[in-house]
Amino acid sequence: MFSKTSIGVPQFYPRDLKKRVDQYVVGQDRAKKTISSVIFNHYQGLRRRKHNEELERKREEKLMRQAIARDRTTRQRDPHPVEGADHPTSLHYRYDADDYPQDEFPGHNDSIQAMHQAWQSTQEDDFYIVEDETYTPPVKIDKSNLLLIGPTGVGKTYILETLSKQINVPFTICDCNSFTQAGYIGQDVETCIERLLIEANYDNKACEQGIVVLDEFDKIAKRETMNGRDVGGEGVQQALLKLVEGTKVTVNVKDNRSASSTRSASPITTNYNGPGGSNATSGPQAGPPASGKVDQYTIDTSNILFVMCGAFVGLDKVILSRVAKPTIGFGAEVRSRSTSDGKQPDLAPELFAHLPHRPDGNTAAAGMTALDLTTPEDLQSFGFIPELIGRVHNIVALSPLSKQDLLRILTEPRNSLVAQYTALFETYPSRLYFTHKSLLAIAERAEKS
Repeated sequence: MFSKTSIGVPQFYPRDLKKRVDQYVVGQDRAKKTISSVIFNHYQGLRRRKHNEELERKREEKLMRQAIARDRTTRQRDPHPVEGADHPTSLHYRYDADDYPQDEFPGHNDSIQAMHQAWQSTQEDDFYIVEDETYTPPVKIDKSNLLLIGPTGVGKTYILETLSKQINVPFTICDCNSFTQAGYIGQDVETCIERLLIEANYDNKACEQGIVVLDEFDKIAKRETMNGRDVGGEGVQQALLKLVEGTKVTVNVKDNRSASSTRSASPITTNYNGPGGSNATSGPQAGPPASGKVDQYTIDTSNILFVMCGAFVGLDKVILSRVAKPTIGFGAEVRSRSTSDGKQPDLAPELFAHLPHRPDGNTAAAGMTALDLTTPEDLQSFGFIPELIGRVHNIVALSPLSKQDLLRILTEPRNSLVAQYTALFETYPSRLYFTHKSLLAIAERAEKS
């Protein structure tokens, strides 16, 4: 572990993040553990990169000072370019032109100063920095983006939103349905960076440490087009390559508010640079430009965490066709089909042995599905280019909610529906009570829908 003086003790650990999410999200224990670990490792790597950049900057400044001092000593000992090596004053210490004493011939000093400047310019070719032979560059930690796969309504974006509030970073959700390739009608992929900048209150440093959620990510899969280019599928994937890996995006912000509104009091906003990572509030550290003025913000996306979310309808069939045993021949096993209610058949437990946070017991009872076996090859078969999939290092599948999970969602979280309606009826004033049978009926109806 690093020392407290060099990098610092983390302000939170994965177990702390999961404990926070457990207060608001029911179930999905495996997904919550993995997501908490990925976010923790991302910001630990960010702290390490900042620490290494600071050490590298101090090292370069130290080498620069040493080189300047060495070059100054060399110039003081070398013969003067005009006086020559045999001149008696060439062995004496010479001052810089600015330090020469003034006399009754001020033009003489100007000519000597010009000679010194010309002589110093010839010495710049000999300027170099001596590298330390024992110096070893620090290990570079690459960014790990995240892909969440699961049905609609299982808590993909809600888990991320809760975690972003815990670690106090800017957070934005962008719908990939509206993205198109540059030059076509629709939104460019850089729009998500502009939204993140707005969430960060136009603070560059806070924006460059935020989280961008690309919702409906499965909608930009490649599609077969009879005429023209696939500007909403493969074209968007190509545009996301540099953005996800890390590049500098220029965002133009124009404020059309009236002068009277700009003179009004600024709202209280979250200070993302507050000590301890707490949700401290203060006046905005930065803000939109003045009325009618256009400002350019350059955002480096190298440290922004990109999380892709999607239902990926039909991906489970691709996975089942890959993991199923061959059915040719008299001795081969017949491939199991889906049940009458549409559920996928149970898979062998040994297929899930490599997964982290794997519970013991039956895979169906533990919530393991075919989506947990997703590989990059399956995503390529679904319609994603390999260059984009190679920039996603973590794939997490969320399980469908059972009837028991839906029942817990109604009662256990802080902002549960039962608590909300009970508080609402208290304003009438009235009291609202729910029986266990009524809650069970609501959960059964939600499961069917």
